[in-house]
Amino acid sequence: MGTSDGTIQGSTKIVDHGSDALRWNLVLVSEGYRSTEMANFATDAQDFVNTLFATAPFNTLQAAINVHRVDVTSTDSGADDPTACGGTGASPATYFDATFCGSAGVRRLLVVNDTTVINTVQAEVPAWNMILVLVNSTVYGGSGGAVAAFSMAPNAMEIGLHEMGHTAFGLADEYEYWAGCGTGETGHDHHPAVEPAQPNVTIDSNRTTIKWGDLILASTPLPTSANADCSNCDPQPNPQPSGVVGAFEGAHYYHCGAYRPQWVCRMRALNNPFCAVCRRVIVNTLTPHMPTKTPLKDLKDHKFEKFEKIEKIEFKEHKFERLEVGKFRKPEGKELKLEVEGVKFDASEVEVPRPEEIWERIDQLELAVEQLSHFITRELRPDLSRGALQAETPAPPSRRTSAAKRRSRG
Repeated sequence: MGTSDGTIQGSTKIVDHGSDALRWNLVLVSEGYRSTEMANFATDAQDFVNTLFATAPFNTLQAAINVHRVDVTSTDSGADDPTACGGTGASPATYFDATFCGSAGVRRLLVVNDTTVINTVQAEVPAWNMILVLVNSTVYGGSGGAVAAFSMAPNAMEIGLHEMGHTAFGLADEYEYWAGCGTGETGHDHHPAVEPAQPNVTIDSNRTTIKWGDLILASTPLPTSANADCSNCDPQPNPQPSGVVGAFEGAHYYHCGAYRPQWVCRMRALNNPFCAVCRRVIVNTLTPHMPTKTPLKDLKDHKFEKFEKIEKIEFKEHKFERLEVGKFRKPEGKELKLEVEGVKFDASEVEVPRPEEIWERIDQLELAVEQLSHFITRELRPDLSRGALQAETPAPPSRRTSAAKRRSRG
């Protein structure tokens, strides 16, 4: 089974915020959709885009993102579901060989043939930054790696956001188990004494050296929570007010010895916001792809209808249709009059900066505001107390092209 079990139908740019060379390009790819089900894929892809752009911090960064849809049909619907992991034994013929039970006997680990996916996308959308494969199965599953994949199970879009955190932004799983809490799993009591590379988990609870120390209040204890029984997940409720950033024990698949930044986060349990550390990584990755903008962009483009007050600046007997940045000059022999909120000035009272100085100042201010608007203050932390979800019911990061990279689990 593989590429003989389907057809590449082409690609469509479904969100266009500018040149692919300037934007961050997300590519959504179909797997396990038959030719008669491609309309379903188009709907599923749009649902994910709608969810993405309604989720912080993407809601304020969407102008940085282009989204492409690559339509690939499969002979059969769904994905392999091996009985070795308690699955149905289904083995449909699909283009990217999607299968649950990707490793270690965990059914929810849904994987695809990364090399085939990357080669397909490279041919269709060469400027891609991140690939997300939508698998046409209602069985819960997903994974992050060289590419990310998620199934169309209930709560599918949340699974997709979580897996995107792995592949696009290098985020680790913040939950404290491998197979699941209460499963009697072994080998996950204590995290190895090796610092994880990911930005949102750590074995370091020292206030002066912890990765996200700048987000921790001096009054917050470290570690912020401790698991009293390392043979299982910590059952205690959040010991701190919701939204506190600290070092909460239980992360990176281990009950003890690893810490996460906040009690809850989308990388720990679905249907929760991304924690402050994860949001910062996302913002830092996408902000360089935001389009340049200024409050006077419409003026640059000669769209004066939005600038009613432009009439308050006048040259006697002068027309404005040729007013352009860099060409703003007082006509020879004409009197310059300026009126601001009903107060009139003459030219001798007004110091007008050079246009290039104005645009430089505006650009600097806007960049600072854009960056600061995504962050929280120490006093105003977000409320991340919207519950938790069991994993299964009964150089800034850039594209990852190595199929050999270790997968993060769903």
